[in-house]
Amino acid sequence: MNYESCKKEFISTVNSMSGRYSVYQVFSDFCEMAAISLNQPFAKSAELEEKYLKIIGKYRKEDVDNFPKLLAHVVNGLSDEFGDFLGECYMSLEISNKHSGQFFTPYSISKFMTLLLGENIKEKEYFSEPAAGSGGMIIARADAMKEKGINYQQLMEVQAVDLDKMCFHMCYIHLALLHISAEVIWGNSLSLEIFETWYTPAHYMNGGRRCGFDYLKKGTSPERSAVPEKVLPLPQEVKGPLVQGSLF
Repeated sequence: MNYESCKKEFISTVNSMSGRYSVYQVFSDFCEMAAISLNQPFAKSAELEEKYLKIIGKYRKEDVDNFPKLLAHVVNGLSDEFGDFLGECYMSLEISNKHSGQFFTPYSISKFMTLLLGENIKEKEYFSEPAAGSGGMIIARADAMKEKGINYQQLMEVQAVDLDKMCFHMCYIHLALLHISAEVIWGNSLSLEIFETWYTPAHYMNGGRRCGFDYLKKGTSPERSAVPEKVLPLPQEVKGPLVQGSLF
């Protein structure tokens, strides 16, 4: 199926469960469980496992079967073309929080804005997004690089922050599936509070290197040259060559 067909199927599947659960609950629970599933091969967290089982325990057997289908629609859609898949579905489901001003930038606008950055890329491109939402701007930049024949999977190093936990999960799903090396943070870019930090599979597979954003946690802002590069240790089970497709 193409991108638009996958979106229609995703929305239809969520709506098919709306008689028993709210649309917002289904969408939010899907995002959290999918994000946990993509993070767990590296995190191996008992707390996340317990959280996943608690969420899925709310649903009937026939409804549980819908969640893998939803993830398949996301994977197939992004395999066809780049886009803010979950952000667009969120807006189409009409569950956006208009009272807090929560709306997602149309992908075409995000794409236009990232093209303004040009293509003067040498060894690495560090991309910090303080209000990431579902990651649409980051996806658009990767898309623009890909169209120019630039390997975004090796050159992009991303830090994505959002205060909304569902956006945190949406962003993580997108960046994990598109194999973008990223530090995804549930936190407040204004107060510099950080609640959770997850790393995408690409981040580990690229050697766990990032440009170091520890100063955000300390409330200081040194020059970039003063921030040391951080190297995260790989879990023992994933050291050595890996095949991206085997993770999903």
